[in-house]
Amino acid sequence: MKPPVILFADRELSWSRDVRVELRRRGAQVLMAASVEEALRQAGLASPDLVILDDDLEGRGDRDVAELFREALPEAQIILLEPEASEVPRGAGRGLFFSGAKPVAPRALLGIVQDALGNRIRGAPKQGTRHKHGTVLCVDDDPHFLSSVSRLLTPHGYRVATFDVAERALEAIPRLKPDLALLDIMMPGMDGLDLAEKIREATRGQTPVVFVTALESEEAFYQGHERGGCYVLAKTDKPQKVLDVVDYLAGDLDESERQLLKSQQ
Repeated sequence: MKPPVILFADRELSWSRDVRVELRRRGAQVLMAASVEEALRQAGLASPDLVILDDDLEGRGDRDVAELFREALPEAQIILLEPEASEVPRGAGRGLFFSGAKPVAPRALLGIVQDALGNRIRGAPKQGTRHKHGTVLCVDDDPHFLSSVSRLLTPHGYRVATFDVAERALEAIPRLKPDLALLDIMMPGMDGLDLAEKIREATRGQTPVVFVTALESEEAFYQGHERGGCYVLAKTDKPQKVLDVVDYLAGDLDESERQLLKSQQ
């Protein structure tokens, strides 16, 4: 049986990355696009059996994006995902397979895709639908930031170890063996720049470091890169950007997802 082709047309592709990886592992050909133009171009190369469509897709203008794709791809099933939940989904009554608010939990979205494509999608492998990501060490003297990072990364399969004191984080490294360190630059006592050097010594350079800073100055970003940071994030960056960086450095991604992230950096 020919593998099904699934097109993810979404201006924010980060939230569904785990689902795309899983679908490829189950035998599907997965395409990605962040705009109407790119989605239609991808569809021209490989006609999709299923389109997972962002109702607010970039390039739609004042057009009804569901109608646009139904006309362009009449043979494809369409799952329409809206930016916000509503009592009556905008896709209701328009011949769509499913419509609802995003983000959709990975297990739920996989179930919807399975229902849409039936036995054309292989069942879950023995290890389950959740693939393994790495351990992320996060060090910051702001407990609210530590909590927000943990809430962001844990649902995506990461083990997150948080510390508000640099010295305690350093002591825990032999036990944790982190795959990535997220470090606040400005902290009392040992700051993130000095901690990064200690981490490189302790792990023999095997643990990449990403600096996070509330100082959105060129000097802060320059210092971060000069002191060995693979990336410097601002605390005002969107969660999707943080997830993109963490996935690229510590995620269990396939080559398609890794190339997409590389092209966006």
